[in-house]
Amino acid sequence: MFKWLERWLTGARPVRDATLSAVPHRIVDLQRRLPTGPLSAGRHHRQFAFTGSNRADFYRFLRDRIPIVSAGIWTWVHLCATAQSRRYNLEHAHNEAAETILRKLDQRIYPRHDGEASGMARLVEAFFLELFTLGRFALRVQLLPGGRGIRAVELLDPYRLQWHGNRDGRLMPWYEEENGELTKLPEGLFFHRTLVSDLHQPEGVEPLASIPFVVEIEQRMLEDMARSSHNAGTPRLQVAITAPEQLPGENPDSYHERINGYFETTVNQFRTLEADDNIFTWHDVEVEVIGGAGTLSGAWKLNREQVIEDVITGLKLFPWALGRSHGTTKNWIYAQYNLLMQIVDAVQQLGAGLAEWLMRLELRLAGNLAQPRWHFTPNQDPFIVDRNRARLMELERVERLVDGGFISRDQGARELGYDQAFRDQS
Repeated sequence: MFKWLERWLTGARPVRDATLSAVPHRIVDLQRRLPTGPLSAGRHHRQFAFTGSNRADFYRFLRDRIPIVSAGIWTWVHLCATAQSRRYNLEHAHNEAAETILRKLDQRIYPRHDGEASGMARLVEAFFLELFTLGRFALRVQLLPGGRGIRAVELLDPYRLQWHGNRDGRLMPWYEEENGELTKLPEGLFFHRTLVSDLHQPEGVEPLASIPFVVEIEQRMLEDMARSSHNAGTPRLQVAITAPEQLPGENPDSYHERINGYFETTVNQFRTLEADDNIFTWHDVEVEVIGGAGTLSGAWKLNREQVIEDVITGLKLFPWALGRSHGTTKNWIYAQYNLLMQIVDAVQQLGAGLAEWLMRLELRLAGNLAQPRWHFTPNQDPFIVDRNRARLMELERVERLVDGGFISRDQGARELGYDQAFRDQS
């Protein structure tokens, strides 16, 4: 076990076996969380013990407890979970009836029944949360009596899935139930997606697999920094007053009375000092700062920032996406932003696949042939002005080639992304 995690979970009791379920195979809330801190956790934090096999609990623990990991996953989820809506590709006689059926499905599709009418959108958002935490997502559908429609979705622990080859070599999904029995999952009622497809790992690739080692270093540095700052103490002023020399013929009692009075006067000046006040003394008063971390804080910050950037890299993000830009040029951010949006578009297609699979299953069970599509609103583009300016320059370039007779109008249209040039039929 990682030492920093062990300190969080001192006294944790062992789990019942090596197949601890991260999400029980009954209907549960995908966003079930551990308590938010060791002081408020109470007895509940003792229910988690890292064994090396219950990675789902461990990754959720990192997501909920480590700020930089939490911020990274939060960013990915909300980049993907933009405003969602249902659309229909073609004018179809069944579209109106399909909308009525799917509105009812929205009210019962989300596993937690709390009166939410946008259950599909919330399920897709929870899908993104699991995907960026575990790298995998699985559910099976429970049907209404007689197969009239979807009654509910049953969220499965993806770490209980097992893949076994059939006669033609295809890997088929089996699920380990609570009693240890393996159940073959029906293809038509089972949904499984991974963040990255790997032919050698049908269960998928864990996006946080590269994180724990670097997180351990970061948390250890944070703890060491706190301990060293505590030992250094709070910065304070040390006021050193040199005692005046004894005057010729001055008796000891008078001398002691004089220097004590001078000392008390100087102390009172500092105690009553306001922000805009000045102090006037002889040159026998020296002031210096003692305690505090001094110049060590800068070194601590520099080293920790480097480790945090490694964590951000493990999250497949860029530092500026989490507000940690260090002099990155605009052109470099522009290129990174394009790459980020390409990844978001690809992951959104996975979310749309879940929603469309459930909607079409519900419609086919009801005998409806409509073809709904799940749509995500594009993220706001901070470079839209630059893109439009570049588009206008491209239009001017193609127009000059056409006007100069170098290319035809249809060739120019194809360079701009159209099949052919527009022809007025009037």
